[in-house]
Amino acid sequence: MDENPYYLVYEERYRKVYEAGAERWGHAENDSGLRASLTEWVNLHNLRGKRIVEFACGEGASGVILSQLGCLYRGVDIAPSAVAKAKAALADYPGAQVTLLDMVREQVEGTFDAALDVMGLHMLVVDADRAGYLRNVRSCLRIGAPLLLFRESYRENADDRPVESFQSWLELTGDDYRTPQTRYAGPADAQVEVRIPLVPARAKTEAGYRKELQEAGFTVDRFVPMMADMQIVSSASIYAHKP
Repeated sequence: MDENPYYLVYEERYRKVYEAGAERWGHAENDSGLRASLTEWVNLHNLRGKRIVEFACGEGASGVILSQLGCLYRGVDIAPSAVAKAKAALADYPGAQVTLLDMVREQVEGTFDAALDVMGLHMLVVDADRAGYLRNVRSCLRIGAPLLLFRESYRENADDRPVESFQSWLELTGDDYRTPQTRYAGPADAQVEVRIPLVPARAKTEAGYRKELQEAGFTVDRFVPMMADMQIVSSASIYAHKP
């Protein structure tokens, strides 16, 4: 965790997973929940043929789904290894583009009809980073454009106190981001064991997410808690728009 900024640790994670022999770390285009949610969202907002930007696009799974649905896709991510994977995954879709971008510090060029974030916002733990990220999301959207934050970390009892720095996050959580842990990557029938440390992720309450998005200039339309299994709610999808 010596990198600056702290969220560059995701590049190291991708590299270690690939070096272990896994083809993919994140979600895949055959993720039924992701595909169903994106299809519903695209149909609801008439996004076929429209320009959609995905922040923290990872390995491009959402880009494949959106391209198959007829959308014009632009993906951005800070991790070069993930961007390379996404470009390869989207090579057959002429309406798709993926570029390297620090989404906290840099703005994406162009104006878009919708924005998507799949498990991205919760990977930023410092308040100023999250505010900068959401500011950059909002700046590239047309008025009225929808925003979908999918599977963001959520807990009813999350600590919504301010986080002014990564050091204050460490003090608040006591999390260990140095000791490798055993994880598994890849599809269920071909998983690869990999030893990687925990990475930062910040859960929020529903009220915390709503306040944050409203302060960033978005209107929250729906907040949908999601089950990690049949008993535990650990994430939520947040449907919003730029008023």
